[in-house]
Amino acid sequence: MSVRFASANNPARRLGWRAAGRGLIAPALARAVNDNGAALPATSTFDPLLTDALKHFAVHGLAAAEAAVDLAAEAGNRDDADARDHWLAVTRMFDRRLAARAQRVLEPA
Repeated sequence: MSVRFASANNPARRLGWRAAGRGLIAPALARAVNDNGAALPATSTFDPLLTDALKHFAVHGLAAAEAAVDLAAEAGNRDDADARDHWLAVTRMFDRRLAARAQRVLEPA
């Protein structure tokens, strides 16, 4: 999934930017909109795993994969297989190789 950033403060998106540049009127910023809203059906739901991964990334940033592995290890120490598998799946969304290594280490013998 690719994420594209489009700044709302772009001169090409301003209403009346040429007239504003000459000082005739005050520039009015166009409102930012979701340009792919029509592509999603009204009844669509997001993948809960993707939602958890995005929330985890929002908290941990670029260290999200390593933090998810740490949480999977903690769950493995508590013998919580469901939580371990969940955090390994989150890790897999960020870094497949790291998730594969962590799964080999964390799987019970």
